Amino acid sequence: MPKDAAVTVRVPLGLKRRLEAEARKERRSLSGQILAVLERGVREDAVELAPGGKLLGRFQGTPVPSDADLIEVRRRLWGAIARRGGHAA
Repeated sequence: MPKDAAVTVRVPLGLKRRLEAEARKERRSLSGQILAVLERGVREDAVELAPGGKLLGRFQGTPVPSDADLIEVRRRLWGAIARRGGHAA
């Protein structure tokens, strides 16, 4: 996705620090992390919790991941394994 627009937003320092910490965990730039969070927040095809379905612990109350989310995680994991010299079976 090309980045062709800039937005300047003022946020509380604590929020910025949390975003920076998450960006480090996800190995993203701060800008990339903010973009990922915004895309998740405004995604039109967000999957709601299934009736009777429950997510527990840290993920309680969050949407159930879509097939596209799971495909993206798999792609990233296989990419990380390849970069570390691992190989697919």
